[in-house]
Amino acid sequence: MNENEDYFRISKNGDIHTLSDRIPFNWKELMIWTSASFIFLIWFLGIGVGIFVAILTLIGYTLYRFASWIYYTELKIDEKSGKVTRLKKILDRTQKMELIAEKFDPNRFEYSELTRSGKTKFLMNYRTHKNNELLILKNKADKELIEKYIAEKITVYNNV
Repeated sequence: MNENEDYFRISKNGDIHTLSDRIPFNWKELMIWTSASFIFLIWFLGIGVGIFVAILTLIGYTLYRFASWIYYTELKIDEKSGKVTRLKKILDRTQKMELIAEKFDPNRFEYSELTRSGKTKFLMNYRTHKNNELLILKNKADKELIEKYIAEKITVYNNV
């Protein structure tokens, strides 16, 4: 099972559910976006300045997408043990592993509204003795998808 979204992925491997914020590096999307950007910037700013700004935009956007593909976070929920862990990864190698909770409780998830650049996003938190900020979700539909997935698909066996 694998549900793909733009800014997060949900997958299941055996008894372990994984929520990841790794953005896929898609060359087709990169080419289409940068081509449209080149045409618009050259038309809007003129040939000399437009090409310069378009090249800077191409470099910046490519570096951003590449960096978000290299450095990412995974949240793992183990149905057998009930453990919730957060992994910080660089190129599929774990750089930092943090145990969030020994026993998974779906009622401990909270979603805080964030307003940035006029858009409402949601910060996914898991409350223990401290506030664990896990993922930033881009819209309400993504928040509802994760809430539904956690409520319906994750059943912890060791919940004693």
